[in-house]
This record gives sequence, structure tokens and C-alpha cells, in this order.
Amino acid sequence: MDASRVGTYGQAMLHAELSEEKLDEASTVLEHLEKGYYWNINEKQKALEAAKAAAHHRLQSEKEMCKWLMEVHSQNHHKTEGTHHTVAYFHTGSAVAFKIEDESIGRVGRWLQAHPDATVTVTASADTVGKAAENQALSENRAKAVVQRLVKEGVRPGQLTVKAFGEVGSPDNTPNQNYRVATITTSHPNYIDCPNIK
Repeated sequence: MDASRVGTYGQAMLHAELSEEKLDEASTVLEHLEKGYYWNINEKQKALEAAKAAAHHRLQSEKEMCKWLMEVHSQNHHKTEGTHHTVAYFHTGSAVAFKIEDESIGRVGRWLQAHPDATVTVTASADTVGKAAENQALSENRAKAVVQRLVKEGVRPGQLTVKAFGEVGSPDNTPNQNYRVATITTSHPNYIDCPNIK
């Protein structure tokens, strides 16, 4: 086999050339028809077969090119699902974390810098101790504290989504550390080369 035909890129080029050849055959018959040259049912059948072969080779060329793109772009193919971490813990009534997972925040920050189309959602909540309005403000400030740390790590504002849930859990006035937290969840769009080629 010719060295230029080896691999997916070479096969893509080969099928593209074959497609052009078959298209030329079909075009020649069409030209004969348009100019009123003698032609018969066999010539018509040859033209139809050539056009069909041209379409087949064009599709094969696109499939091989898609395989080549996937090889070249393999580092861009990520799962949509990302990581989920609880990164900050708060005392009742406080938006200042008594424990924060700086290593996890740093790792997420570096990952988001390396993948500019990835995003992170910062979620924060509060337990039911205190007034609902105050707890809503607390959860917003808790999320903001984590967002500030991510931005310091180089995360761009466009990569960030914030969800502040306010009070979570029941009954009212029940302290619960599980709800006095902030979490981060990363996601990456599922990168697909040639999504419309089957």
C-alpha cells in the first residue's frame, strides 16, 4: 500500500479522490445528455452507479477524517460528569469557614485553567437555626467565600455558577453540620468530533 494511504488521514484522502473520480464519470454522462449526444439505458445506469459510488466514497472519506480528528483531539474528550467535593465547613451563624479544603480548591482551579470550556458550580447552604432570611444571606456569603478562593486560583468568572439554598433540613432551629457547608461540582461538555457523521 502507498505510504500516503496509510492511517485514517491517508484513507480519508484516498476516498476523497475516489469520490471525485466517480463524480467525474457521472458528470460526463450528464454532459452527454445535456448536449444531446447519443446515450442509452446502459449509460444512464453507469451514471447512476457512479453517482452512488461517489456519495459512498465521500461518506467514507468523512468517516476516516473524523477518526483522524478523534486521534488528534483525544486530549479534548472528557466525560461530562466531573468531581464533587465538600470544600468548606461553617459554624452556625458564620460565613467564615472553620475548615476549608484548600488542596481540593487548588486542584479544581488548576483543572479549570487547563480546560477553559469546563465549569464549576459552587453550592452553599445553612441549617435551620436562626431566621430564614438570615440563613439565605449566610449561604450566599458562604458560596462567595469559596468563589473568591477559586478566582484566586485563576478560575474565570464565566466558568462559575453559584447556588445558595438558604435553609436546608428540618425541623426548625435544628443545628446540623451537614447543611453548614459549601461544595464544588465540576463539569465538562462531552466533546465529540463529527457528531452528525454516523
